[in-house]
Amino acid sequence: MLFNILFVSLTILVLGFVINYKYAVGYIFILVIHELGHYVTAKFLKVGVAFGGFTPVGAYIIHENTKNCKENALIAMGGPLFGGILGLIYYIVYYVTGDYTFLVLTFTSIILNLGNLVPVSPLDGGQIAEAISPILCYIGFPFLIYLFIIVNSLKSKILLLFIMVAGIYQTYDFTIKYKTDSYYKLDKPIKIKFILTYSILVLSLAISAIYLYTLFDFKDICHSIARFK
Repeated sequence: MLFNILFVSLTILVLGFVINYKYAVGYIFILVIHELGHYVTAKFLKVGVAFGGFTPVGAYIIHENTKNCKENALIAMGGPLFGGILGLIYYIVYYVTGDYTFLVLTFTSIILNLGNLVPVSPLDGGQIAEAISPILCYIGFPFLIYLFIIVNSLKSKILLLFIMVAGIYQTYDFTIKYKTDSYYKLDKPIKIKFILTYSILVLSLAISAIYLYTLFDFKDICHSIARFK
């Protein structure tokens, strides 16, 4: 509890000092609402769950082992779904108020949740891929490599490197167990539903991100809301 309070306080202080306090609080909301999506879905499925807390790279929940990959994939979907809805709410607030801070929060929420849908464990997309096919995981690695190349932040590169290393192990383990472990056995109609739902979620966030990126100059907008010009 003490660590969580310190983390939230420090994050708000730093982001509030560098950008502004509306963005700082809004960013914390992005992390919380994403995890709330996982939490609510787990509760709906009657899976024991608790909020784990915050880390330097986000937040997390802890839930009981699921009975099958279907339950796990549904819980994983809950986070990006709630995060996408929050992005829409932020955009509505921007549209009504004209405050560019909420436009930047919209883009932040969409990008973070879209990135989380890359189909490589331990990302949410990797958990969803368990209900579809290991092939989807292998498709996800080129995206991680591309992100690793284009990002400039050392912190982001370290995080992506960690995800790739963990993803290689988990994808290999998943591939070995996929055809023999009953945990991954799902009927074809259910797999098709997951493919369609996952595709709709990814496309919705991707189209939203492209729309915002092409319509607005976020470099100038971020510069305009930052405390230090």
